[in-house]
Amino acid sequence: MVNQTTCDITLRDPLHIRLESDDYDYIQMMKEEFTYHIEGYQFMPKYKAGIWNGKTCLMGVGRSLPYGLLFEALKINKNNFPRPIKTTVSQDVKDMFKGPILEPEYDLSLFPYDYQVDCIEKALKYSKGIIRSATSSGKSLMISYIVKTILEGKQSKQCLIIVPTKSLVEQFYDDMKTYGLHKDGWTIGRVYQKYKEWDKNVVIATWQTLMRNHAKLPLYQTVICDEVHGVKSFQLSKILKKSVNARYRLGFTGTLHAGALDNLNVCSYTGPIIADYSSNELAEQGYISKCNVNIINISYMDQFEGTYNEVKDLTFSNDYRLSVLKTIVKSVGDDNILLLVGKVEKEGEYLKDWLEGVVNKEVVFLSGRDDVEEREKWRKRFEKGSNIVLIATYGILSTGVNIPSLKYTVLAAPFKSKIRVL
Repeated sequence: MVNQTTCDITLRDPLHIRLESDDYDYIQMMKEEFTYHIEGYQFMPKYKAGIWNGKTCLMGVGRSLPYGLLFEALKINKNNFPRPIKTTVSQDVKDMFKGPILEPEYDLSLFPYDYQVDCIEKALKYSKGIIRSATSSGKSLMISYIVKTILEGKQSKQCLIIVPTKSLVEQFYDDMKTYGLHKDGWTIGRVYQKYKEWDKNVVIATWQTLMRNHAKLPLYQTVICDEVHGVKSFQLSKILKKSVNARYRLGFTGTLHAGALDNLNVCSYTGPIIADYSSNELAEQGYISKCNVNIINISYMDQFEGTYNEVKDLTFSNDYRLSVLKTIVKSVGDDNILLLVGKVEKEGEYLKDWLEGVVNKEVVFLSGRDDVEEREKWRKRFEKGSNIVLIATYGILSTGVNIPSLKYTVLAAPFKSKIRVL
């Protein structure tokens, strides 16, 4: 008869679970399962010096794991151990993923679609987890209904919404005002370099600002991270660890990291994926626009030599390549078009100067050097106006910026990041 391994999963503290088992082989296997190479480890001095193997283990002292890895541990127990495992999960661990029964009132200026209702209600039901919903699926509306319901249900006095950029703070703030969240008496605040409105019912802040203000994090009983893939996993973990009073911990994203370690770090202090709506699914159902991707392959007569960046600069300024971009811009008529670039002077400013002389359109270039008010001004003009060529760096327009009327986007400069391109 094969001996059965037992594993009791208990609550170690408000942010960690503990694996209790007398089976040494099982514990060693779990440590190995939760051990991963750090991205770029082979280039790090300690690895090159031979004093570190390039790996990190997510299982901590006392056989503890972040609570968000509970379901990953259960999956490993079921599929990976060679002997049968009897797993029990204590009631206080189960209760971590149960929110109180709250009935949302869908009375903001926009009524949610069916898939948005599903995401809202799952977030409230489970209280912790990640909503993966495609770009342009209305995440700001979902988050508005979630915080409204939590505030009305007196489950939080203050809710924190984390976004990756100052532009998204302003966009989110405007969206919530447009939806009418403030009309019920709930106050909405912004926190970044210009504003420090920590005392409002709903606070929208950049994660960069929060990294410098850990002492403020215990104020919030609800923490929601929008564009959760855009936050470095170790920084998000630090913020969520310091949010010790947050009963609701939710992440929203359209695309998660490609690497397993980064994904597990994101899930560690938010939770597992609790709702998943892909862009293909929403496009097929008619909720978002279908996207046609055209790839233009240019063959060059010249033989370019140099480093990767040197060759990239030479090809970007190639006359024939620029003429192709000009033809594309002219082909859209009076419609607006967005051209994304990676570099400020060698790509953005160069392309702006070149296009201004050859197209009969208003040509604008925005980068991180422009303040948030200037970027927001042009986002709104681009949304309502016409015959505009907006050239922008990937850094300011690749994550979460909402321009519903945009029909044409050109990736005018190459970029390696899959998430950023998507």
